[in-house]
Parts: sequence; structure tokens; C-alpha cells
Amino acid sequence: MMVDENLLKLEIKRLTDDLNSKSTEVTSLEQRRLQLETAMKQRKHEVNVHRDMIKAQLKSAGEEKSTLSTELHERFSKIDKLRKRYEILMVAMAPPEGEEETSEAYYVIKTAQEKEELQRLGDELDSKVRKAEKEIKALENTCRLMNSHNEAYRKSFNKVSGNSSEYQQKVELEEQLRAVTEKHRFKRRQERELTEDIQTMQRTLSTLNQTDSFSKELLQDKKQQVAALQNEIQEQTMKLARVEKQNDKYARELRSAKKTKGETLEEKDFEVRDLRELYKNATKILGEIMCQQPEITETVNLYFSQAGLPLPLIPTDSTSSRPTSRDSSVRSATSTSSVRSSLSGASIKSPTTVTLDITNSPTGSARGSMSKRSSASSGRSHGSARSSLSKQ
Repeated sequence: MMVDENLLKLEIKRLTDDLNSKSTEVTSLEQRRLQLETAMKQRKHEVNVHRDMIKAQLKSAGEEKSTLSTELHERFSKIDKLRKRYEILMVAMAPPEGEEETSEAYYVIKTAQEKEELQRLGDELDSKVRKAEKEIKALENTCRLMNSHNEAYRKSFNKVSGNSSEYQQKVELEEQLRAVTEKHRFKRRQERELTEDIQTMQRTLSTLNQTDSFSKELLQDKKQQVAALQNEIQEQTMKLARVEKQNDKYARELRSAKKTKGETLEEKDFEVRDLRELYKNATKILGEIMCQQPEITETVNLYFSQAGLPLPLIPTDSTSSRPTSRDSSVRSATSTSSVRSSLSGASIKSPTTVTLDITNSPTGSARGSMSKRSSASSGRSHGSARSSLSKQ
């Protein structure tokens, strides 16, 4: 049974393979048939197109043949007519009996001369006719133009009604004229305003140029002042260093003379005097700044009241206490920065510690530019006091 079943399976497999091969062949043959049908259709289309083209060529050839045959018959008829005309002319121009026969060239030349004369005369007459036609056309146009002008002139004397198109056109033209006039006035007014603006801008520009030149001069002057102040600061710094060395030397000599290691009473006395002078200068500078910047008066008075210090005096004579307009900002900045640097840089012990912080003052941006100069002046005062003490 198993052998038969295997045989049947092999037979089924063989038949399946045959069926697949046959179906493949059928498919390929079907594709081939479709390709052949497509090629046949294309070929038929090409044959039809070629046949139509040949028919068109044949038709055009037939038309050309009929045209040529017609022209040929016309030429034959013209030849017959010319032959007959020539025979008639020869019979008409034949000389009478007994006279000498004239040559053919004579008649040809004579005919050509007569033809030339007739052609010239015809050209002259044709030019005269064309000139006359142009003149007639010009006269007709002139007459037509004159008639139209006369008609318009005649109609201009007629009274125009309110509903006529001419009256409406007149009203529209008057409105347009009024609008154009208003527009022209507006443009003129705009032109005047623009001219005035330009003049104002030119004046402003000249003023700004003058201000710019003055600012440049002022800036150059300030730069020179800054350079001079920097030189002075360097000199004072060097002097301060020398004075501090001398002070240290004299202080050591004084302490060694009194056989003490700490600060002596004389040093403390001069430091207190120096602080009093510094406080006096600071209050004076603050008074000048408050005179120049009144808006900071309340803030400064508040700080002094909180610290328990007497209020700074505002100078009454503005001409003597206020700096000039060219260097007021530099001096105020110098004074404020010297006060802050001197107060913050003091390392001595005093019964009362005072701290001033004016944050709203517009001169705060220039506080650091002149602090060295204030320190140098303070150092000079310390050095002079200590040198006088050591000499005593």
C-alpha cells in the first residue's frame, strides 16, 4: 500500500510539474500573442498613416497636374493669338506694289520708340493724376475740417441747458479745477513747511556742530587736566612714600627715645588733629556738593543726623565756593572720592567711627579717580606733623 501511495504521489508530482510547465508555456504564448497583436496594430496604424500620406501626395500631384495643364493650354492660346496678331501686322505693314520693302528691324525700332514715347507720356499723365488726386483729397479734408469747425462754432452760440452733456462736462471740469487748485495749495503749503523744517534742521545741525566742536575742545581740555592730575598723583604718591618712610623713621626714634613700643600720646594727638581737619574738609566739600546738587541735601542730612554729627554748612557765596563750569564736575568728584578714601583708609583708633555713603549723588561715578590725590594730601599732613614732633 505504501508503495502504491508513493507511486501515486510521484505520478501526481509529475503531473503537477507537467501542468505547471504547460501553464507557463500557455502564459508565454499568450504574452507573445498580445505582443504580436500590439505590433500588428502599430504596423496597421503606420500603414494607414503612410497610405493617407500617399493619397495626399497623389491628390496634390493631381491638382498640380491640372494646374500645369491649364497653364499649358493658356500658353498655347497666347501663342496662337500672338501668331495671328503677327500675321495681321505683317499684312497691314506690307508696302504697296512698286515700293521698296522696309526691313523688319526698322519696324521693331519704330515700334519700340513709339512705345517708349507712349510710356513716358503715360507716366507723366499718371503722376499728374496722382498729384491731382492728392490735392483733391487734401481739399476735401480741409473742407471737412472747416465744416466741422463752422458747425462747432455755430453750435457754440446756442444756449446750453442744465441737463445737457456739455453743461455736465463744464461742471465736472470746474470741480476738477477746484480740486487741482486745492491740491496745488496743499502741495505749496507742504513745500513751505518742509522748507521751514529743513531750515530748522540746518540751524539745529549747525548748533549741534558748534556743540560738538565745543564738546571736543572741552574733552581735550579735560584730557589735559586728567593727564596733569595723573602726573600730580604720581608725584604726590612718591612724596607720600617718602613721607611715610620719614614718619616711620621718626616714630621709631621717638618710641626708642621714650622707650615704648606702642603709639605715643603725641602721635595720637596729631592723628586726632588730622581727623578733625579731614572732617572739616569733608563737611566743607559736602556743603559745596549739596550747593551744586540740592536733591541730595535731605539724604546727607539724614545720614549726619543718624550718625549724631552736626549738619554740613552750605556756603552762601556761590561765586567763591562753587567751582567754575569747566572743572566743577572734576573737583566735586575729587572732593567726594578724597573723603571716602580718607575715611575708609584710616587705620587709627578714634572714639567715634564715621562712615559716609552717598549713593544718590551723581558724582559717585567719579569717586575713584581722585582718591590717590586725597590720600597724598592726608599723608603730607601726617608727615609734616610727625616731622615737627620729632624735631621738638
